[in-house]
Amino acid sequence: MRKLEVVGCAGTVINTGWKNGVINRIENHVGRPLQWSIYLMHFNELPFCHIFQHIDGQTARPKCFSGPIGLQLTCYEKLPVVDYEPIDCSIPDIDRNLLSKDQQYLLYISNAITLGHCPEDLANRDPVPLFHSKWLTAANRVLRLYTTMEPSKCRTASNCHLLAPP
Repeated sequence: MRKLEVVGCAGTVINTGWKNGVINRIENHVGRPLQWSIYLMHFNELPFCHIFQHIDGQTARPKCFSGPIGLQLTCYEKLPVVDYEPIDCSIPDIDRNLLSKDQQYLLYISNAITLGHCPEDLANRDPVPLFHSKWLTAANRVLRLYTTMEPSKCRTASNCHLLAPP
């Protein structure tokens, strides 16, 4: 422990808490401050999280949503895909091999949203489990839910439109 200089971990409160976080406890144990290397992989999901909660309401419990969009995120895959209003947006070219499976799905579903039609193979993919700690899974499900709605007939679809990629 005398040679320990850097501590790396996810940026959650359990790790970074000033009073009883893991890093603080390690620093107290070694008797000196350490360099923190905080993993911010999910940091980019926070804007979506806040927009979603503003539009749909706060989460009811750690593992479920309570608003009109959130309640549909666990059963949307049974709904048929329809032709929907495309959303014009600019999606950069990116090597999909550099992306995780969740990120690849986001890329594919975002491209489908710009077309106004969801390819059958994409519509038939099994969704990844919904985790509140990974807002990317919720974003993927919101966009997939959008592919099942005709915006002219559903208020929820217009809310989904607000959540779609800019």
